[in-house]
Amino acid sequence: MSVPGRSRALMPEPFKGEGAPAIVRAPHHRGMTLIELLIGMAIGLFLVLVMGSIYLGSKGTFNAQESTARLQENARYAVDLLSNDLRMGGFRGCAGQVAGVGQLTNELQGPLTTVLNFGQGVAGSHNVGGAWSPGLDASIGALAPNPAGDVLTIYRSFGTAWALTADMTLPTDSLQVTPSAAFNTGDILVVADCNSSAVLQITNANPGATGTIAHVAGAAGVVPGVATSSLDRPYLQDAVVYRVQAVTYYLAPSLRQPGTMALWSSATPAYTAGPQPIELVTGVDRMVVTYGLDTNGDQAADTFVTADAVANWSQVVSARLELLLSSPDANGATTPQPYTYAGVVTTPTDRRLRTVVSLVTSLRNAVP
Repeated sequence: MSVPGRSRALMPEPFKGEGAPAIVRAPHHRGMTLIELLIGMAIGLFLVLVMGSIYLGSKGTFNAQESTARLQENARYAVDLLSNDLRMGGFRGCAGQVAGVGQLTNELQGPLTTVLNFGQGVAGSHNVGGAWSPGLDASIGALAPNPAGDVLTIYRSFGTAWALTADMTLPTDSLQVTPSAAFNTGDILVVADCNSSAVLQITNANPGATGTIAHVAGAAGVVPGVATSSLDRPYLQDAVVYRVQAVTYYLAPSLRQPGTMALWSSATPAYTAGPQPIELVTGVDRMVVTYGLDTNGDQAADTFVTADAVANWSQVVSARLELLLSSPDANGATTPQPYTYAGVVTTPTDRRLRTVVSLVTSLRNAVP
């Protein structure tokens, strides 16, 4: 059928059968605005700041806890070490540290020098006005102790005691012990029973293997050497013999952590392999020792004084130590932490953690 006045070509209709693909118009897309971008960046920076703050706070807490743990560990070790040695100060077998002339005989050359004065339990020096009182022996002065800490020397036994296997006939006789004894030429020994004791030095070769301990005055190659061969009396098989040493504790700059102080020890004789002196505890800034004096003979401390005020070391029956320790981390705290030591409040210039520990120990060989 045609419309008048118009004409068009007849074209076939497109196929619209079932399953023909539908034509979908794509949606309209647009980019982010500058304001949206700035808001997103601000939110991201805020989250980074929050996470960074949490991380820094956790790290600071961990460092503070680690510094505190190290500080407490160092304090416990120092206290245990010093208290154990103090309790053994002046050990002389079952006779104890008995006062009176003739109770102990010291055969050694220079028996009154600090590291050889085994007739007492402890000795010490306190720095007053830049000078040590009592004055330091050359061997201790060579250690260059720092005046921030006192010098403390403890006379103690070392190792196992060995019983005599034969009676002495004369005070100059050699001592006989089991041939397996761990003794060497030059060892300083104490022989003691329940009545008296004597300090001697081994002068013969192979004393441990032979079981014979000679103590001959003037023997070559033995330092400090024996001044007299007599032990003042012969000892019988109820006596024991053991090695002794003088251990000096003092403060000096640390080699492990330069710029800090440390507790050091030096033993005479050493008896063990390795160098002397030994850095024991790093981070010990101060050490003050006061000595308990028995002034009325009741074997209890009547007063505590520093070493410069001790007139008679045989009166010392106990010792009190006060140590100031600092943490190894120079930034263990967020601000400088004030501390109280010897009754004085001090605010340091650094941010180390500090603690003050004290101990009072009786010299068990000077009391019942």
